[in-house]
Amino acid sequence: METKYCTNCGRAIMPNEFRGATGTCAECEAKASASAKAARTTQYSDKDWLVTLLFSIFLGCLGIHRFYVGKIGTGVLWLLTGGCLGIGALVDIIMIATENFTDEDNRLIVQDQRKNPQPAYAYAAPNATKSARDEALDQLDKLAKLRDSGAISQDEFEQKKAVILEKI
Repeated sequence: METKYCTNCGRAIMPNEFRGATGTCAECEAKASASAKAARTTQYSDKDWLVTLLFSIFLGCLGIHRFYVGKIGTGVLWLLTGGCLGIGALVDIIMIATENFTDEDNRLIVQDQRKNPQPAYAYAAPNATKSARDEALDQLDKLAKLRDSGAISQDEFEQKKAVILEKI
């Protein structure tokens, strides 16, 4: 038999684990499906969960909930077949109630608490901003250290001190 290689990672694939059209190994296939599920679950639909659930419970056999979320094709199918004899409507109720039902763009329809999480509040740390007086005192302290180390003379210190004190 001919050796086949994963189109994603390049690993040699055993004939029984080759994935037909995609040409990927089982490991890459699992990673791709996990990342697709994660991407899908991070995007939420703008459709209301409660409205979708109520449509499904009371009008599920007519497919009204599917029209509401934009699934027109299956909405027509539900309308013509009575929700696939009620079985499909029951499955949809369970899927909506467990928040695994998606809209036409594969975005999850969830309750508002999860879709719009509570905002995080940031509080300023005490004394996070210094007053002009505090900044001037810091500058004077730095100048005094420069003077004490001999980097600037006493006259330079006095001149810069006068400029800083004018700002207060």
